[in-house]
Amino acid sequence: MDTIAAIATPVGTGGISIVRLSGHDALAIAGRMIRLRKGTPVGKMRSWSVALGEVVDEDGDRTIDECIVVVMKGPRSYTGEDVVEIQCHGGPAVAEKVLSLAFRLGARPAQPGEFTRRAFINGRISLDEAEAVLNIVTSSSEAALFQASRRLRGELGALVGQWEDRIVDLLAVIQGAIDFPETIEADRNELLDRLEGLHREISAVLERAPLGLALSQGVEACLVGRPNVGKSSLFNALLSRDRAIVTDIPGATRDVLRETTEWYGLPVVLLDTAGLRQTGEVVEALGVERARTAAAESNVILYVLDDTQGIYPEDVEWLERWRDRNCLAVVTKTDLDKRRVDLGRLKRICGDRWVRVSGATGFGVEDLKKKVQSMYVGRGDPEALAPGSARQVDCLRRALEETETAIGYLEEGWTDEVIALALEGAASALMELTGKQVSSETLDRIFSRFCVGK
Repeated sequence: MDTIAAIATPVGTGGISIVRLSGHDALAIAGRMIRLRKGTPVGKMRSWSVALGEVVDEDGDRTIDECIVVVMKGPRSYTGEDVVEIQCHGGPAVAEKVLSLAFRLGARPAQPGEFTRRAFINGRISLDEAEAVLNIVTSSSEAALFQASRRLRGELGALVGQWEDRIVDLLAVIQGAIDFPETIEADRNELLDRLEGLHREISAVLERAPLGLALSQGVEACLVGRPNVGKSSLFNALLSRDRAIVTDIPGATRDVLRETTEWYGLPVVLLDTAGLRQTGEVVEALGVERARTAAAESNVILYVLDDTQGIYPEDVEWLERWRDRNCLAVVTKTDLDKRRVDLGRLKRICGDRWVRVSGATGFGVEDLKKKVQSMYVGRGDPEALAPGSARQVDCLRRALEETETAIGYLEEGWTDEVIALALEGAASALMELTGKQVSSETLDRIFSRFCVGK
C-alpha cells in the first residue's frame, strides 16, 4: 500500500506532537527528513527501537525541530506495515511543518481512521476490535473504558467465534445427513438442545445491549415540561454548576442547551429545552419545536413538574404520550413546601418512574441520577460483556433470529436443507460482526467516525 501520514495528537499546544507514517516507503521518507544524532540511517534502526534526531528540510541544510523517532517494522506494528512515529515539540506550527515535509517527500494525507482500517485489512485486529479502538478514544467514563478495553482485547470476538464454530459443527452434522442419507441421520433432539443453548447465550449478551450502547455512545437525557417549572435550575443542579440562565420570565430558554456529564459511570448528554406551550412569538415557537424534536430523539425524557402548581392536563397528555419511552417524571421546587402535585395520581400515570427534587437545595438530585442509571444498568452485572455499537447489536440480533428460525424448523419437522439455510444465515451474521464478511460500504461508515491520525 502507499504511505500515509497524519498528526496523531490533538490540535493545540502541548508537550509533544506525534506525526505518524505507515506504508511501504515510511522508513525511506523518514530517513530523508530525519538526521539521527548517532549518525546511522533511520532505515537501519531495529524494529521497536527509539532514537534521538533532528527533522531537517529536503536539502538537509535547515533544522526544523529536535525529535525522537520510534520505528516499528511490519508485520509487527499497529497497521501491519512499516510504521514510523516522529515525536516533535508540541504546537501546531511545528507539527504541521513536519507533516507537510512528509507529504513533499512522497506520503499522502491519511483519511479518518485509515491507520486502524489498515490494521483490520492486514489482519492485525478484527472489526469489533477496530470499533473498540474508537470506543476507547471517546470513552468518557471508567465503566465505558472498561467495556471498550474488554472488546479491544478480543473478548467479544472470541465469544462470537465460539458461537460461529458451534454453528459450523451443527452444519457439518446436517450436511453429512444431506449428502449421505442412507448411512447418516442427524439426531434432531441433540441438534435442538445445542441450538437452544446457543440461543440462550446470544440472548444473554443481547440483553446487555442497552448498557453497552449507553456506555459507548452516551445517553441523551432531555429536560422538558411547561415554562417556568424549574428545568433550567435542575439542569444546573444536575451539572453542579451554573450553565443555564434561570429567571422567572416564561420562555427565557429559546434553544437546546447540551452538556456532557457522568452519572454513576453512565456517560450522559444532558439537554435543557424551551417550555412546551402554544405561543405566537416566532423565536420562542422555534424553541418549542426544537424541544419537541429533542425529546423525540433523546434516550431518556425527564418530564419536569412544578410542585407549587400541580399536574396540568397537558402534563398528563405528554406523560401518556411517552408512556412507552424511558420517561421519568421529575417533581421540582419541593423546597418551597407547596405540595400541589398529587403523588397518588402521578403513580397511576407513571408507576414508579417519578422522583421529587429541588434544584435549589440539591434534594433528590442524586436519586434522579441513580434512576436514570438503573434504566441501563438494571439489576444485572454492569461489568458483564456487552456489545458496543449498533452494528454489533444488529449482527447479534440477526444471528439470534436465524437461530430461532432453525429451532422452529427442527420442532416442526422441516427438512435438513431448510434448517441448514437458517444456520448459514446465523453464521453469516456472526462473521459480519467480526469482519470476516463485510462490505466496503460498512467499512467506510465505521472508519469515517474516527479522527485523522487514528
